[in-house]
Amino acid sequence: MELLVTGIIRSSHGVNGFVKVESTSGEVDHLMDLKGIDLRSGGINGTIKHFDIERIEGSASCLLMKFKGIETPEQAKTLAGLELIVPRDMACPLEDGEYYVNDLCQCVLMYKGTLVGTITGVMEGGAGDLLEVTLSESEEFGDSKLTTRILPLRKEFVGKIDIKAKTVELMHRWILE
Repeated sequence: MELLVTGIIRSSHGVNGFVKVESTSGEVDHLMDLKGIDLRSGGINGTIKHFDIERIEGSASCLLMKFKGIETPEQAKTLAGLELIVPRDMACPLEDGEYYVNDLCQCVLMYKGTLVGTITGVMEGGAGDLLEVTLSESEEFGDSKLTTRILPLRKEFVGKIDIKAKTVELMHRWILE
């Protein structure tokens, strides 16, 4: 079963064991009816623990969760940094032109039919998302070592994204030099 990160616990909140959650999609409606959630520490191969949810309140700007067994601010602080993970079918629904980071990270970057590199990460930048691209070995880039570049996920630089074919089109090769 494929799991997706849907939020990150940022801090404790108040004196009753609530935690403040940042939604990774900016949406929270898909979380509001949950009765339980898996929390993960240590990244993709980390440890997962299930928590029953007592209460959820707030909005996308300040979402608060209360887990059974977490009663104090000190207990809540121990959860800071943990990821909320859900099966794909429980993640935030996508709109046109939106993609799960997990899907983008499985794509190759192509320029005019030639493999340029592999997308290995997505990060937030001031003007939008940035793709982390590990370039393929190539004399064109001056050496045979694998090199990482950052590519703005903007229509000026990224063309067609085909999640089924696992390809992303690069519009201008110079952006990676």
